[in-house]
Amino acid sequence: MRNTIIWAVFQKEMRDLFRDHKTWLGTFLIPLVLVPFVFFLMGSSYSSQEQEARAHVPIAVYGSSDLLKQLEAIPGVSFHQPSDPNQALQAGQLRAIVRIPDRFDERLEAGGTAQLHVEYDSTNQKSVYARDVIEERVMAYSKQIAAERLQAAGLSETAIEPIEAVYEQVASEEKRSGGMLAGIIPLMLVVSLASGGIAVANDLIAGERERGTLEALMSAPIPANQLLTAKLLTVMIMSCTSATASLVSLTLILHFGPIASQGFALSLFTPVTLLVLILTLLLLAAFFAGLELMLSMKAKSVKEGQTYMSAVIFLAMIPSYMLMPIHPVDIPQHYYMIPVFNGVSLAKEVFYGKIDPMHGVIGLGTSLLYVVLIIAWTARLFRREGVVVKP
Repeated sequence: MRNTIIWAVFQKEMRDLFRDHKTWLGTFLIPLVLVPFVFFLMGSSYSSQEQEARAHVPIAVYGSSDLLKQLEAIPGVSFHQPSDPNQALQAGQLRAIVRIPDRFDERLEAGGTAQLHVEYDSTNQKSVYARDVIEERVMAYSKQIAAERLQAAGLSETAIEPIEAVYEQVASEEKRSGGMLAGIIPLMLVVSLASGGIAVANDLIAGERERGTLEALMSAPIPANQLLTAKLLTVMIMSCTSATASLVSLTLILHFGPIASQGFALSLFTPVTLLVLILTLLLLAAFFAGLELMLSMKAKSVKEGQTYMSAVIFLAMIPSYMLMPIHPVDIPQHYYMIPVFNGVSLAKEVFYGKIDPMHGVIGLGTSLLYVVLIIAWTARLFRREGVVVKP
């Protein structure tokens, strides 16, 4: 009987959601279409910027040296002599300024060293590219001079490089792929889980209270806990739907986007890691759903509820961004006991292809504890008369 009532209320809430096309548009279609579109735009923008930086490299050179032959060999380079080179550099008309001091070649021929001064704008990526290609040519010219000096002394280049280091990559293709994904996917999943149910949670309590339908629903012979369970499941469905849309959009990006050529291997999933990921996402969805419903009860209006809900987004973003650059082996142990941090930490381990059993037990156990606490707190508020009556 209890399950029948929960199912009936859940069906009623879902039917109302299906009639609200705007909610589904914001929850599923926008992440599915907008996220890949943004990535494609970013990839196209970076690609065009790189092509333009390579095709046109205007620089100003002051002084003379044999080094000019090396600079002239840079693809797309052109020499300019503006009246105010520093202003031209800041305005983007120049990419770099090369200043060759007097007696530059004479010092090199005498076996000494000579200093070259290169000015560039670090805030302009095209200027940074110009600095990089100039540095490559200068290093090549410097090695050429060093080789000539060694040859004149009857030595080879190996005389000044007695140690040859061989570096070997020990990480598997799956781990390298997982390392890239572990920085992106947890952020997208957690933020999607947090944001996907906000509109629904706000409407199910604050919205129904403003419309007067919540009081009628609470006056029905249905236990409050069963009503809350149905609403909780509804918010969780929307959160998981939003997360699914984000995963689908990310899959499209990885297969057809500008980074598709890097070849992400997803064979790192095993039954254990997949199970941990599913449990982690479900517990996070339940935690965010309970928190959002509680904030909706606290709000005096839908508008006030929207303000409260913005805190949920920050709660999801802070741990995601903090853990983004951290390798799972470097994640502090206590992070697996902090709300949301534990879910993000476990997700990173999943995409690195290996779950520490102790981390899994602690992370899932504490997540379950926080879900029980937040739902119990929400259920306690839901029984109060102030939740039903419009202030």
